[in-house]
Amino acid sequence: MLETVLKAFLILLYATFVGFMFMGIIRIVTARIHRRVGPPIYQPILDTIKLLSKKSNITHGLIYDFGIIYALGATILALMFIPLGSISILRAYGDLILITFLLEIPMLGIMFAAMSSGNPWAGLGAQRALLTLLAIQVPLGFAIVALAEFYGTFSTYQIVMAQQSMGWSITHLPLLLAAIAYDIVLQAMFGKEPFDIMIAPGEISLGPMVEFGGKHMGILQIQHAIALFAETLFFSNIFLGGAVITAFASPILNTIASLAVLLIKQIAVLMIAIFIGAIFPRFTIDQAARFYWKWPTIIAAAGAVLAAL
Repeated sequence: MLETVLKAFLILLYATFVGFMFMGIIRIVTARIHRRVGPPIYQPILDTIKLLSKKSNITHGLIYDFGIIYALGATILALMFIPLGSISILRAYGDLILITFLLEIPMLGIMFAAMSSGNPWAGLGAQRALLTLLAIQVPLGFAIVALAEFYGTFSTYQIVMAQQSMGWSITHLPLLLAAIAYDIVLQAMFGKEPFDIMIAPGEISLGPMVEFGGKHMGILQIQHAIALFAETLFFSNIFLGGAVITAFASPILNTIASLAVLLIKQIAVLMIAIFIGAIFPRFTIDQAARFYWKWPTIIAAAGAVLAAL
């Protein structure tokens, strides 16, 4: 039990640190695309430390406080189910539906907390977040069905192991289509343009985040860092082969090599989102819903049909 707890703590520590680095990379790359210098890569860590050090004399009730903890807890739980090389905790129980569900429900906690604050901008942002969640369900569902049909299992770990002999998922046409649709969905899960409708800086003042400050915002920064890591890790596992390195005699070297390979794949997934976000303008909520129910749905449905043949 002590070993499991220690392993879970190390995974959480690693995911949080890398997630913060991802947040820094997003800011730096976006700034360079816009021909700005940008902040240092560790700036999100400094911001979070400053937020956690602040005192707050304002509370909006139990739901306002609990919603943040609920979002952070769900994200951490999702991370524990996702294979991380050979050191995951609950990978044997991590099926596609469970992990996808756990990666989505943190937004519900943030929405409940935001709406309990009574701020109209927070309520408007929460409504947009709910509509976005509804819009992505159809293409997301078809992408998961395509994976399950092709591999004959919902187990994420078994899908990773199957790719070691069959090749990455994206090398097969049905799953390439599913990966394209899922990657478009990831853009909204990251909260990046053109699907950052729920935050919309300059329009609704960060939406659900407008009322948060101090320790609440610091916890949300940590949750966002872990979510970035978990979402890119999940995509890398199910579509890019994950990482199962056994070339070295030492288990430690195999683990380090697996983490390095996964990190490269995760950064590649993140870079795609950054470039799309830096280039495309924000959709309105009705445009985003129509888009998700059209092209990603058609692409993912085609993948699911081909995978079933």
